[in-house]
Formats: sequence, structure tokens, C-alpha cells
Amino acid sequence: MAQGFADALNGVLNRTVSDSRLSVRPIAGHDADAFELTRLVDDDYVPLELYGTRMCLLVRQIVVVADDRCRTESATFSLQADASPKSWLIRWDYVRDSSESEHAYPRAHVHINAAFADGAPVGRLHVPTRRVPLELVIRHVITDWNVKPRTEDWEAILEESAQGFSDSLPASR
Repeated sequence: MAQGFADALNGVLNRTVSDSRLSVRPIAGHDADAFELTRLVDDDYVPLELYGTRMCLLVRQIVVVADDRCRTESATFSLQADASPKSWLIRWDYVRDSSESEHAYPRAHVHINAAFADGAPVGRLHVPTRRVPLELVIRHVITDWNVKPRTEDWEAILEESAQGFSDSLPASR
């Protein structure tokens, strides 16, 4: 099930913004069938290269397989200026059960790597959002960050893939 979910996400990524692929890694010692979906190179987390730009997208998603379904336990999507982890520009985070955190963060939130006028980093803020699907992140990087889509039908690809999140994606133009 987790591999099928990764294959579906890879199909969307590879038809819209990247040649890179997500891997599925079992999470050792987890009670349930838990897996991490991310890009691994030599056992390191590596962001996906985005087509037509130097920017990258780090994807880390924890899924639990139960009752023939993949349930997202947590997700992080981080747009980066390049492959360097410190180059992140914007990051979307989601955790299903925020009670395990020592801080009372919203379950779904966004961070922006910028600074206020006094120099304090904006990235420390946890701006509440709805849970953001990968398809909406892909739409955002194409429309707002000038990532070149691989095909002209990228909007239809994203809309079809995000059927479960249909209220999150804007209608086609």
C-alpha cells in the first residue's frame, strides 16, 4: 500500500515538476505498518530537484497503512533555494497528533524563512493552515515561484491526483 501511494505521488511529480523520485522506507520499531516517503540518496534525505530551476523540494511524509489505506501521520514539504537544507524558503508542516509535541503548535502550519524588521526570524512563527496536500504545494511552486511545469496539462494532473483534497485546490483557470 505504501509503495502504491509513493508510486502515485512519483507519477504526479514526474509529470509536473521533477525527475526525482520518492522512496519508501519502513520505520523500525513502530507498532503499526509505518513508512516514511522521502527521497533518499546513500541513506541521506535529499530534496527533489525542480524542473527548470535551481530550487528543490524536500518531501518527508510518514504514513501508516491500516485497513488497506495509507493514513498520513505527519508531513513536511520544504521549498529550498537549492539542495542545501539551510536554503529553505517556505515550509509546510502537518502532524496528525500534536499532543506528543512539547509545544502547542497548530497541527497544520506554515513557516517562512525571512526576518521581521527587528531582525527576528519569521520562520519561528507557526502560521495555522489547513492540511496542505503535495498537489497544492506543486501548484504553488509553479504559479508563485516560477518552477517550469513539465507539461501543459499539469493543472489537470494535479486536480485528478488531489480528488480527496478537492476543496483545497483552486478551480482551473
